[in-house]
Amino acid sequence: MKRQGIAVLAGVAAVLAGSVLPAGVATADGLPLDGPCTEQKDVAGPQFSVKLCDVTDADQFRTNLAKEGSVHCGPTSLFNAMYYLGEHKGLPMRVVPNGQLMTEYDPHNPADYDETTAWLGWLGSKAGMGPNPSGSSAQGNRAAFDAATVGAKQSGWTVNRGGTGSDGLPEFGLEMAKRLRNAPLQLWYGRYVLNADNTHTRTGGHAVTVVAAKGDVGSGKVELTLHDPARSDDHKTPGYKDTQSQIRDEQVTLYRVNIRTKSVDADTGVETIKQHTYWRLFGENYTGTTLQYVEAFNWFETAPPVG
Repeated sequence: MKRQGIAVLAGVAAVLAGSVLPAGVATADGLPLDGPCTEQKDVAGPQFSVKLCDVTDADQFRTNLAKEGSVHCGPTSLFNAMYYLGEHKGLPMRVVPNGQLMTEYDPHNPADYDETTAWLGWLGSKAGMGPNPSGSSAQGNRAAFDAATVGAKQSGWTVNRGGTGSDGLPEFGLEMAKRLRNAPLQLWYGRYVLNADNTHTRTGGHAVTVVAAKGDVGSGKVELTLHDPARSDDHKTPGYKDTQSQIRDEQVTLYRVNIRTKSVDADTGVETIKQHTYWRLFGENYTGTTLQYVEAFNWFETAPPVG
């Protein structure tokens, strides 16, 4: 795999924090990726197990991103999925037609840190994040993927992407596993608080990269391995917004649940209560004052030109 820094991405510095990034030349090996790993893609029987190898785990918190990357979980989790497509499928992705390929840079190589940051800023811009962003949407991130693959499609590549919602989908886990065979998924979950009347109110959300999924059909349960752009061993240590952390797998389990959500119209004060079937996320590092419910995932697939 080609893992060397070349130069700053042309034309993208403007989407960062108003500064031009310095050119970088590879002077050190990247941080180690996964150890020995064999991919699994079994979805044929009553039990399913899909695991991808060598998936990057880029950090979202960066000094030179708007709001220091605090709202860049979408572009960063998307970057991980795209990088896999570039390295494992050969999909060419560029910011500009004559620009460097995404895979010319290694997000785990210290020499390529600025180039990776520039890519995240550009993806955020294409996802609809302005100069004072509050986050990005699943749809916006699909648009960013489209922008990065324009040249590939023009040169004959088949490129598909889409979104799958969890609400009311009984075999959501199996659907994730099927799509995961092609590339990492971008998983979206909402953060909710429980109200006194047993309804839930959404207070925010987050996006992560799915690299493995396993479970039993009909169980209402699925186990996932995630790369979470907001979680790292060096989080909040000195300099963590200027360095890339080691890859860290997050193990979580999703359970199918029925909940009622409540929203209040800001102008009229009218309450709206809806019934949903979501998948609640449990994990050692996912505890706190809010409840996490998985709402959707983005999927990606590609095939090279024929002939």
